[in-house]
Amino acid sequence: MSIDLSSPRVVATVTRAEDLFYLASGPAVPCDLLEYRLDDLAAVADEAAATMAAHPSPALLTVRRPEEGGAGALSDEARIAIYQRHLAGASLVDTEIASLGSSAFAGFSDSVHAAGARLIGSFHDFSGFPGRDLLADKMAEAFSLGADVAKVAVVIGEMRDLFSLVELVEYHHTRGRLVSAMGMGPLGKVSRLVLAKAGSCLNYGYLRTPNAPGQWSAADLSKLVAEI
Repeated sequence: MSIDLSSPRVVATVTRAEDLFYLASGPAVPCDLLEYRLDDLAAVADEAAATMAAHPSPALLTVRRPEEGGAGALSDEARIAIYQRHLAGASLVDTEIASLGSSAFAGFSDSVHAAGARLIGSFHDFSGFPGRDLLADKMAEAFSLGADVAKVAVVIGEMRDLFSLVELVEYHHTRGRLVSAMGMGPLGKVSRLVLAKAGSCLNYGYLRTPNAPGQWSAADLSKLVAEI
């Protein structure tokens, strides 16, 4: 299922079996996309596949690498096998820039595009703000490796760091490139609103339970993004 990313979209992250049961019960979901964190859902892979097939919301697939917060210490080969199993039902696929640059993921961007999905190349720093220049390099690298969307998630503890990230998002957005950026930590919540306004195309909240510091619920984030 294709989704228009020309305006900010809200993503709700699905990380637990309880989330799958909740979605199967048929409530209205206050978001534009559902991100299925398949590293977190490995023990209920069949239920995840059934939910993705049945639920009307577009699916974003993620199998996070352990070095950037992934669950289960999955090898590259195991991650690729999980992606391949679920790829046909995806609108978007997220994997790390570091993975895309590895030999194990050679040709992965072609596989994603052949399945009719768009690729997100992501970078995460859970310890701090690595600086504007490094983030600019990561975004450029994502595009060079075949990503359609460049995504960064970093800790924002000072307003000057948020301003640097806003500047970077606006730079790409005004040039027609798709970028997603968010903060975690002390200024995480305010950063997600400001960055959506600056042009971040994918803005993440939690479905029922937070899985990163500084998140809004998807329901609250959807309301706020619609107002800004």
